[in-house]
Amino acid sequence: MIVPMKKVTLYALKQDKEELLLSLQRCGELMIVSTEDSSPQEGFSEASEALERTRDTLGFINKSVGKRGMLTPRPEVERSELLSVNPQLKKLQSEVRELELALGKNTAKESALAADYGAVEPWIPLDVPVEELKDTRKVAVFTGVVPEASLYSLDALEQEHGFATLPLGTGAEGRFMVLFCPKDNADEAIEAAKSIGFVSVSPPRIEGLPKDYAAGLAAKREVLAKERDALNDSMDKLTEQRDALEILCDQQETDLERRSTQATTTDYTFCLKGWAIAKKENKIKKTIESVTDAYVISFEEPEQDDVPPTVTKNNKFVTPFETITDMFSRPDAREVDPNPVMAPWYWLIFGMMMADFGYGLLMAVLFGLIIKIGKPRGEFGKLIRVLLYCSVSSAFWGIMFGSYFGASWFPPVLFPMLDAPIPTLLLCMVLGALHIFSGMILAAVNCFRQGDWQGAIFDNLVWIVILTGIGFMFVESLSQIGSIMALAGAAIVLLTAGRSNKGIKKLTGGLLSLYNVSGHLSDILSYSRILALALSSGVVAMVFNLLAGMVQGSVLGFIASIFIYVIGHVFNLAMGLLSAYVHSSRLQYIEFFGKFYTGNGRAFTPMTISTAHVDLK
Repeated sequence: MIVPMKKVTLYALKQDKEELLLSLQRCGELMIVSTEDSSPQEGFSEASEALERTRDTLGFINKSVGKRGMLTPRPEVERSELLSVNPQLKKLQSEVRELELALGKNTAKESALAADYGAVEPWIPLDVPVEELKDTRKVAVFTGVVPEASLYSLDALEQEHGFATLPLGTGAEGRFMVLFCPKDNADEAIEAAKSIGFVSVSPPRIEGLPKDYAAGLAAKREVLAKERDALNDSMDKLTEQRDALEILCDQQETDLERRSTQATTTDYTFCLKGWAIAKKENKIKKTIESVTDAYVISFEEPEQDDVPPTVTKNNKFVTPFETITDMFSRPDAREVDPNPVMAPWYWLIFGMMMADFGYGLLMAVLFGLIIKIGKPRGEFGKLIRVLLYCSVSSAFWGIMFGSYFGASWFPPVLFPMLDAPIPTLLLCMVLGALHIFSGMILAAVNCFRQGDWQGAIFDNLVWIVILTGIGFMFVESLSQIGSIMALAGAAIVLLTAGRSNKGIKKLTGGLLSLYNVSGHLSDILSYSRILALALSSGVVAMVFNLLAGMVQGSVLGFIASIFIYVIGHVFNLAMGLLSAYVHSSRLQYIEFFGKFYTGNGRAFTPMTISTAHVDLK
């Protein structure tokens, strides 16, 4: 059900603004919107920067020790604790920030030392100081690297060109070495070496033996490693207070939401504009009166050009399914809420795609435990509850078709799906037609609400008569009635679909509209995917059962069959859940919503207390 909304305008004294905003945030019933001359509150930029720093700090902790598990309980706090920023928590954040900077500097130093060590490592075998690697009066000295594959060729060139080599260590490019040759033959010798891949490389810019320099680097790295371990120990201790940082993050998020509120301000007064649920007028007034009696507030009905936010209110079964609709688009505040009709259809179709009692039982246990232990919130929590509810329909259709983990433990109530694909397909078509009819009825309801009774009857309800008649034509005992219904409905569409046109276009408009029968029939055929998914899941389960049965000839074989059962059915359940979720949603979005739904609404987001990391007591 779409909840009626009202447009709110509030005038009050500027001196009461901060306390009023705080009280309205605690109330959580007023969605404040921006206007052309409105602006955020004082301190907005500072609050935004503070929140960003805290998020970075939390991100650093999560990167260091891992994110909080999905099923890990979140800290619980009182509502009042989030309405102000605790300075002690900001001090904790500063400590974590200092540790983060220290670890960053430590890592940078270790990286630099590692790079230095990597550069000098191939030169460690050199037993003379680096500064002595220079030409003498008669000998030219060259340093460089030779690919490993060319070392044999280099040995052959030594005697031919009269030079000597001193092999050193290896690197990614090959073998480092020093070449010695007479100065009068230096050019010829180095060209010959280059012809087999020798590349000149300068020695590291150090003094003394490379091994001594490398030992010094190793000692410095050891000191930095101990420093890093000490910093990590300190970080581990502070990580134990991650809950406190998460509370700080939500405190700052709440503070930022209040400071981001758009208001028009004069020297002595300010003005807020926004939206509120119609039934919450008195609550908002009492909230304001608890702060000041110097105010003026008005609650007005939305005008034609206004776009009020959408609030839906449904029972406990339907509410979780709102997340399926919201993934497509939020309902428009002026149209009918699709969720009370969509929810049972989604529940029924999802279960038919799974169609196994055993899988339904596993779903109930799995998602029940997630809700019990993890207590998921928000849209994710709604989705988990949708899957929990769908476990019941999955088990129901499993009983109808006699499927229990892909086996036939008990006879089916209807018929075995794997042995009767044609009756199952017909059942899918009938359910699909009824699903589409419900969408047409909702379209007619929207038309009636807008005063367009002709559109409701001639553009929507008459198609139910036509499609029902076409279906009856395939039943021998109802074929005559079906023909009459189809022809009568077609005549109505032919005469009325072009009613807004003039002259001959009235008839051509009816002919073009009548062609839509092919589109409606193709929509009904889309529900054959229910059969395809149910069959695929059932066949895969049956195959794993056969594989497990084939190895049960011994004790080891029986143990192996247990692994086959577990792995096979868990895999099949996961794939079945993914497919059923996607294709059930697709049937709602395309076939069902396509008949009536505009979905041009926006969510109602009142100024309230933000709880991204904690739960309220």
